[in-house]
Amino acid sequence: MSNRSGGGALLSVLRLDAGDRMPLYRQLENAIRQQILTGGIPSGTRLPATRQLASDLGISRLTVKNAYEQLGSEGFLESQRGAGTFVANIAAMEQPPEVPAAASLAGKAQYDLSERSGSVAATKATTRLGGVTAFRPGVPALDRFPRKAWATAESRAIRHGDAGLLGYGKPGGLTELKQQIAIHVRDHRGVQCDPQQIVITSGAQQAFVLIALTLLEPGATVWFEDPGHIGARDAMRLLGANVMSVPVGDDGFELAEAIRDHAEADLMFVTPSHQHPLGITMSLNRRMEILEYAKQHNCWIIEDDYDSEFRYSDRALPALLALDYSGRVLYTGSLSKSMFPALRLGYLISPPELVEAFTAAQSLLSQNVSPLQQQTLARFMLDGNFNAHIRKMRSLYEQRRDLLVDSVERHLGDVFELAPCRAGMHLIVWLRVETAAEISVANSIWDAGVDCLPVSIYCDTQRLRPGIMFGFACAPENEIEEGVKKIVKALDGVTN
Repeated sequence: MSNRSGGGALLSVLRLDAGDRMPLYRQLENAIRQQILTGGIPSGTRLPATRQLASDLGISRLTVKNAYEQLGSEGFLESQRGAGTFVANIAAMEQPPEVPAAASLAGKAQYDLSERSGSVAATKATTRLGGVTAFRPGVPALDRFPRKAWATAESRAIRHGDAGLLGYGKPGGLTELKQQIAIHVRDHRGVQCDPQQIVITSGAQQAFVLIALTLLEPGATVWFEDPGHIGARDAMRLLGANVMSVPVGDDGFELAEAIRDHAEADLMFVTPSHQHPLGITMSLNRRMEILEYAKQHNCWIIEDDYDSEFRYSDRALPALLALDYSGRVLYTGSLSKSMFPALRLGYLISPPELVEAFTAAQSLLSQNVSPLQQQTLARFMLDGNFNAHIRKMRSLYEQRRDLLVDSVERHLGDVFELAPCRAGMHLIVWLRVETAAEISVANSIWDAGVDCLPVSIYCDTQRLRPGIMFGFACAPENEIEEGVKKIVKALDGVTN
């Protein structure tokens, strides 16, 4: 073993910060370990004695001793009685890794990535995800959520619940919550189902993935609304499905075009109650045609009941599942819009024969939804707070919608043409100058501190006129006019 000393090299790179929350011995061992791994201190190098290094660094000898002992236990250092402490001969480290200068500066290594990793990274499903400011689409009125009632429900759940509430939870979800959801869809969507047909999921997106993972063979044909749900579409492609885009017309999903242009479907994805993002309600005739096709061709249907609770001018048609007598509809719902996104709770209503398979698939993908959250929501619904909250939000969202429509018409009527908004939580405006760059418009609005989304991110093959989505649900009434005025300034000269 060499007697080369690493004292000078070590002192030149060590940077210890007494004000850091990380203990000094941990900072020291991390620094020495990093030097060994990158070749800064070669194998066989003798390190300074603990007393000498402590003196040079102005720290306790015990601190140095603790760091040396930890690195020794990990195999990076070896102690020889009477000779000192040396960097161990690690075979894999005989040729230290070469770090390209550019990669080192960027803090990123270079890898040969799979084609799938590129597809995952390219998804638009995460576009500006996480925002809660006006006018972010898809975010409810978090400023009006009844926190006190929720806290009471949670307190009661944890005080009176058994130890199971703190465990992994029952596969598929708690019976108490399933019973409340079954009542809700019966009363509000006309759906008759046994509570045991319900699988509690961590949002609608998990339900889509469970369905694709369980029911679709590689290469299966999926007819998918275009524009449509980004996350569901991309997930199905990543799982090997052959996703075919189907345009959305005045009556909703264009079934005739799908039959004409594509191979026979194994699954259809539709949002009949409130098409996302265009807001169209699928006609009753089209619903019956889709159900008949599914029956004749043994095709599954995913019904994403998006924003079904919030209608402002007419009553919603029954859910597609309520019209299905052949067992082809898989109904998905989310509580992110009606409650709050951080709840991460949704549900899948399945034919009884598939419940076990979906529950097993959920266990493969992740653990169950928090039992405590489930029990809290069950109590919140049982006490009548859920229905009361929905009623209040429906009235509030209608008021906020009207304020936004009025303000846009007054200040931006020459720039935007408003699409009808009879339901949901967002408003679509089409640019009157159809040659305007939609993304540039959205970027200008973002730069002004106002949120929005370009309609085109939901498109797969369709080419719609340029449009912008504004979410009004999360915008407090006193911020709506101010937000629109910011947009006016942001777009000065951009859309001309």
